[in-house]
Amino acid sequence: MRARTTVILAILFAALAAFYYVYEVRLGPDRERAEAERHRLFALEAKDVEELLLRRGGEMIRLRREGEEWRLIEPVRARTEPGVVEGIVSSLASARIEREVEANPTSVAEFGLDPPAVEITLRAKGEERGLRLGAKSPTGVWVYAQERGRPAVFLLSDFILRDARKTPEELRDKTVLAFEVQDVTALEIRTRGRVLRAEERAGEGWRLARPLEVRADQGRIREFLDTLKAARIKAFVEEAPAAVARYGLAEPLRVTLWLGRETARTAKTLLLGRADQARGGIYAQREGEPAVFLVGEELPGAVPLTVTALRDKTVVDYDRGKLGKVAIESPKGRVVLVKEGPGWRLTEPLAAEADDRAVSDLLSALGDLRAKEFLAEAPRGLARYGLDRPEVRVSLWEQEAEAPVRLLLAPARDRKGMAYAAVAGRGPITLVEAEALRVLARSPHDLRDRSLFGTLDPRAVRSIRLTLGETRVVLERRGEEEWRMLEPRRARARASRVNDLLWTLQGLRWRATAEGEPARLGLEPPRLAVSLLGSDGQELGALHVGRVEEGEAYVQVPGRSELYVVETKALGDLPEGPDDLAP
Repeated sequence: MRARTTVILAILFAALAAFYYVYEVRLGPDRERAEAERHRLFALEAKDVEELLLRRGGEMIRLRREGEEWRLIEPVRARTEPGVVEGIVSSLASARIEREVEANPTSVAEFGLDPPAVEITLRAKGEERGLRLGAKSPTGVWVYAQERGRPAVFLLSDFILRDARKTPEELRDKTVLAFEVQDVTALEIRTRGRVLRAEERAGEGWRLARPLEVRADQGRIREFLDTLKAARIKAFVEEAPAAVARYGLAEPLRVTLWLGRETARTAKTLLLGRADQARGGIYAQREGEPAVFLVGEELPGAVPLTVTALRDKTVVDYDRGKLGKVAIESPKGRVVLVKEGPGWRLTEPLAAEADDRAVSDLLSALGDLRAKEFLAEAPRGLARYGLDRPEVRVSLWEQEAEAPVRLLLAPARDRKGMAYAAVAGRGPITLVEAEALRVLARSPHDLRDRSLFGTLDPRAVRSIRLTLGETRVVLERRGEEEWRMLEPRRARARASRVNDLLWTLQGLRWRATAEGEPARLGLEPPRLAVSLLGSDGQELGALHVGRVEEGEAYVQVPGRSELYVVETKALGDLPEGPDDLAP
């Protein structure tokens, strides 16, 4: 009996599973599509709609698809805002009837349909479909509607009404000038008696072509083109004015872009007129189009109107990747740096490792130096600017270059806060901020590597030997995280305390060199001696710490003759004995 029951239940379960599969999985999507189609207002696809008419009282808006775009035909001919009309058409094509309110109403006035708020006509594949929209329902989320030629009143989403009430201005394309930045190959800015022209040349980037031939400011041109591309029309003022002088467009500021090259080249010109303070904008036109519109006041302000605004203001141009040698002559003396492998080394006035970060900051300051004004194009008459005897001279040798590039800097006595600058033998002579005199004048002390443990990696240290007065402490790493004390007694060491010590030493920098005998500075014998060993027993670094006074400590690296001063806060909490390292 039990086996028979099990078989029956299994058969019932299989039948239910088969029913579920057929009804829900196989037939479910078709059923859902059929249900959706049953409630659709129009049986058409958005891509098939060729024309859209919106009537609101005495106003009519006609929109027509032309290729892949929609154009406004009435009340004016104009481009439409990308995606806006397509969105309206898609909403209408996919609109669903929420509920039929009345099949054969005796009067439609109570639904706001006599007269209607909006009448919509769609033309697709040679056929017309019409829709009348009335008042909103009491809930405010639906609108009463009626299909042309049918009596029934039904409810639609009020989004349909919202879209159908868009004004011609809301539907119009508000792009000031339509172009792609990467297609621009030339730029011309023309004002009364002045023409600025820049050209994008293969392999050279942007260059000024008028009124002089110099490299252009790549970033400034790109910034302006981005601003122009993003500019939006604030308001449409007049479609076809009889005269444009009242808008300041009889003698406008002309901005012309050339797109493409050779036979495929086209031009687009924007005309900018006078400002209207009351309306908070500038009157403008597109050349070849009669309509006058208003743009934001920030757009004319973004137009570069002078050679200085448009030209490259880099004072000294060099290839940092090819740099092999740098010499600086300043009131701080002469300093020479030479590239060795990935880093830098001082060779004059002393031989020492250079601080890569300090050298990088120096080179960045050189590369970031920008002209505020251009005083002369040719490098003649240097004495007039004090550049025949510069306060700061920076010489840069690039690999395989025949001669160095020499930057000359002198204070501008007659211009507060400014300095004169020029590249010897090249020009131009420029005005820069006087801060450059301070930033580029570097002493050996400024550029030396001040690390006391070089490129120490604390994780590579396997053993530490400390001498604290008469006490010797030996620590040994076990695995990656554990430390053991071997002397003066065998015990576990506090790993966090030991690791803090290693990272403190790794980041330790000296502040200044010290004068005096090691014994007088507490370094013979030292208060603390530290030796760090690697896995092969080789010493990775060592340090002696001497007298501590007034926030400073004297230290020495064994094997070096120099003595150094470090800040005690940089030393951190040094161990006073074995107990400081115990758990």
